Amino acid sequence: MVSKSLYIVVVTALLMLLAYNGAEALTMQIEPKNQECYYENVEAGRTSLINYQVIRGGLLDIDVKIFDPQGNTLYSRLHFDTTMKGRQSFTASNTGTYKLCFGNEMSRFTAKVVTFTWGFEDDQKDLVKGDTLNPMDQSIQKIERALHSIVIEQKKMRYREQTNRDTSESTNARVVRWTIIQLFVLVSMGVAQIWYLRKWFDSKSTQRV
Repeated sequence: MVSKSLYIVVVTALLMLLAYNGAEALTMQIEPKNQECYYENVEAGRTSLINYQVIRGGLLDIDVKIFDPQGNTLYSRLHFDTTMKGRQSFTASNTGTYKLCFGNEMSRFTAKVVTFTWGFEDDQKDLVKGDTLNPMDQSIQKIERALHSIVIEQKKMRYREQTNRDTSESTNARVVRWTIIQLFVLVSMGVAQIWYLRKWFDSKSTQRV
């Protein structure tokens, strides 16, 4: 009976976590000289929590802008951080559609891959009501918070692994190109030496005759 109840708690927490994360997390590729925007309807007084990371592309830099429903700029920054992490929050003054834009206009050739979440402060507060919940609901919330932390850690590890893999592949490509250039230079020098020696011996033979 205990194991069955625990199974129900775990499954319920997993479903809640998957529903929450699936609705919030987005990943997009921004081509050079382009800008991609995401729109969210926000009620007045709600505090938005935006987390973003540049996981691939160039120096991991991106131009981040947030606009209110009237088109006014709430936040503008050229994000350049070796830790790849960015975070911004704001409280909506008016009800309407807010816009989050990632710009890659400064790049001529390199596309950038950005992942971000757009959540709300009151959504997190709703999870902390331990005194008014029964033991089953408290257990579900504890498991949900633990699973959420695991998911966040897994994402960090995946982004770090992806960045390290890109660096390794880029280094390997440079080594291969440099090796090919060296081989070409060595072959060219060998051919040039053979040609010079043959020409030198031919000239000596002609002088003797």
